[in-house]
Amino acid sequence: MKPTKILRAVPNKRDFAAKTLGHLGMLQVLERAAAAWKPALTVLTYHRIAEPRANPFYDPVISATPESFRAQIDWLRNRTRILTLRELINQAKNGSIGREPAVLVTFDDGYRDNFDVAVPILIECNVPATFFIPTAFFETPHLPWWDEVAYVIKRTQVCRITLERSLKERASPLEIDLETMPRNTAIMTVIRAFLDETVEDERRFLNQLADRAEVTVDSEALGRSLFMSWDQVRRLSESGAEFTIGSHSHSHPNLARLDDDSQRRELTESKQILETHAGCEIKALAYPYGWPGTYTKGTKMLADDAGYHLAFTSHEGVTRTESFDPLEISRFGVGSGDSAILLRARIVSHAVFGKSFL
Repeated sequence: MKPTKILRAVPNKRDFAAKTLGHLGMLQVLERAAAAWKPALTVLTYHRIAEPRANPFYDPVISATPESFRAQIDWLRNRTRILTLRELINQAKNGSIGREPAVLVTFDDGYRDNFDVAVPILIECNVPATFFIPTAFFETPHLPWWDEVAYVIKRTQVCRITLERSLKERASPLEIDLETMPRNTAIMTVIRAFLDETVEDERRFLNQLADRAEVTVDSEALGRSLFMSWDQVRRLSESGAEFTIGSHSHSHPNLARLDDDSQRRELTESKQILETHAGCEIKALAYPYGWPGTYTKGTKMLADDAGYHLAFTSHEGVTRTESFDPLEISRFGVGSGDSAILLRARIVSHAVFGKSFL
């Protein structure tokens, strides 16, 4: 069989390439080069730990299956030093990330399977982690917009749906034809409208989607079952240094779209609510979404004013002492296609080359 035909038959080409590099010994060479150069901090971002085939919500939020997550955590604990948030904060006070390669494990959004599935694995492997909580998801339980979009489109029996994005009709309507469009594509089409900021009124748009798709959404009940409870958050915070709680803002907005007063409320209100429920000082923040353009220099200043010692982004990369900004720390988003060896290859590529080729 020709090489091109072999590659076309491989379902996950990135994983195949990472395994090939491992078999050839190239990953080991790169890891030695990275360790000999300068120590680097790698921060991993997980969302849900679940089985995609049983998921009624937004599939890309699933970072790993339980099996894949265990394999990744096993690799991490055997190959590198895994920090607690407290250790990183202490290092940051000296403007340093430490003298050896290290990893921090983080989770965004507070999904219930973090507590039910990920935490038992972390405890078994003796690995610490930090959980960033958007407090509005807990104070007034509801589905976040991305999960609600997926839930409706996965359940609808309507073949064609037309959605107006704006009452002023500045944007053309979205046309969803489920007779010709795979449901995953339909979901991403609607998700993109949100991310491109062409949806004018989030709640009105979601109500319109559910109405025209003829799907009933009990957002409160679904949100309550999808996310952790305050009792579970408190139990994590009481674990000592093993698990820590951080803020993910209050309502999970794109902070860069808000004025300073609104941003300040998002950051301070979340911190206050978490400190009340978790019973500990909240010292770290993960910017909602976190990619460039969703927070600003002003956001960083407001986070500092609110009392956060560290703030994390979604910008992919490792962090070194000379580039260490405690209010703009890069992270690696872990996706469901990342096997342990692919995650390893992505990290070492960034450590050596400053970017990933996989």
